[in-house]
Amino acid sequence: MQQLKAFWWLVACFAAVCGQNWVQIPGGLKHVSASVNYVWGVNAADQIYICPNPCTGQWTHIPGGLKQIDAGDMEVWGVNCNDDIYKRNVDGSGSWIHLPGKLKHVSASGNGYIWGVNSDDNIFKCKKPCTGGWEQVPGKLKQIDGGYNYVYGVNNNNDIFTLPVDGSGSWRQIPGKLKHVSASGTHSIFGTGPDDTIWRCKKPCIGEWEKIDGALKQCDATINGLYGVNSGDAIYRSALGL
Repeated sequence: MQQLKAFWWLVACFAAVCGQNWVQIPGGLKHVSASVNYVWGVNAADQIYICPNPCTGQWTHIPGGLKQIDAGDMEVWGVNCNDDIYKRNVDGSGSWIHLPGKLKHVSASGNGYIWGVNSDDNIFKCKKPCTGGWEQVPGKLKQIDGGYNYVYGVNNNNDIFTLPVDGSGSWRQIPGKLKHVSASGTHSIFGTGPDDTIWRCKKPCIGEWEKIDGALKQCDATINGLYGVNSGDAIYRSALGL
């Protein structure tokens, strides 16, 4: 055990010394999501894990099976391989609650609203505390993420769009191409490009993207860290200015 701890300590030091600002976290996940106090993730077998934030690898397995997960301040939400929707307390207590509806991707972090997209890329919102009263919002997106003031999403052409988080107004396109976007950073939104490049844009973002060193297929920001996973399901954390 001591040898394993020493190994991961060396990995962390190497990442910092090389100037990448990334620290590798033990484990393997295909999707990760961070809230203020907890990090959640699902692996290639749809198994679910929770770790205290900042996470250094103390993963605890949570019963259930989800293909995608998103942690908010009070609740964690997720969808399974059948696009069924579930939520539970963000600290992992209690049990999963099944919600009406079908979504392929859900976002719990929108201020006052849950957002999601279904298998047809239709967009839905539900006012918190959501019990399944989904309201369709015009547009088409393959992935979506809610922030404090705005919700951001990308379509099947990797075009980027934003809308006030309450769903008012019209979608505004942001220059650039992303396959995945995260809106929950304090001052910035983050995203990963089709080639796994990592990008940051100061909110509300008009397209002034700054490239970040590294390569990730998916990332998620919170007020105290940026978490992500790469093409090999390795997990990373950065304390870049958020």
